[in-house]
Amino acid sequence: MEEKKKFILAVPTIIIIIVAVVGISLIFYNRNVKEMTREDVRTLAQKVAIIDNISCEIVTESSERDNKQSIVDYKMKDNKLISKTDYYTIFDDENEGIKIQIDDTEKVAYVYNEYRSEITSFQEMLCTAEKLLESDEYQYQFVNYETMNGIKCVAFTLSAADTTFNIWMDKSNGMIVKMDCHYHLEGTEEINTVMYYRYQLNNVKDEDVKKPDLTDYSIIEL
Repeated sequence: MEEKKKFILAVPTIIIIIVAVVGISLIFYNRNVKEMTREDVRTLAQKVAIIDNISCEIVTESSERDNKQSIVDYKMKDNKLISKTDYYTIFDDENEGIKIQIDDTEKVAYVYNEYRSEITSFQEMLCTAEKLLESDEYQYQFVNYETMNGIKCVAFTLSAADTTFNIWMDKSNGMIVKMDCHYHLEGTEEINTVMYYRYQLNNVKDEDVKKPDLTDYSIIEL
């Protein structure tokens, strides 16, 4: 009789374990095996629109420039943006409507009289995948889940008649990690462009986006 009681008590425990294992297996399947639909990826990409504190180095290689690299380093926080290349720095304060292009080599600062936000352009660039996914022009195809630069990504392709985008997107926040673009117009040479996004979120400090000290710089209004 005692053995029968033990068996009866053990049955619910076994059922709980089975349910737990099945639940964990389903979560693993949905996260790592199940193909993400266009809508799934679009929802993920929409997360990028709310990012307001980011440092992002974007490395671009293009066949138009013999695959030479161009690098732009961005830091954005509280509607302020500092972007740096090898040749100049741009300070953009959307709160004050100020944009200055600074040449540190020549000690010259160009102040724009007509304000056009670089922040808007930067945010639109970060949201490229979302905009492409919204367009009916591009056909979506899930490729795989891959690790790119140590980041777990969903890899997918968006293609039209003359353009193909291969995109690797961070599964946790929707940020583009790599985008490989192929432009293949009939009768012209194919253009290939690869962009790598090296980013960190919520790491920008106030001093990283403060207005540069322009003492001893020549100021030129544009």
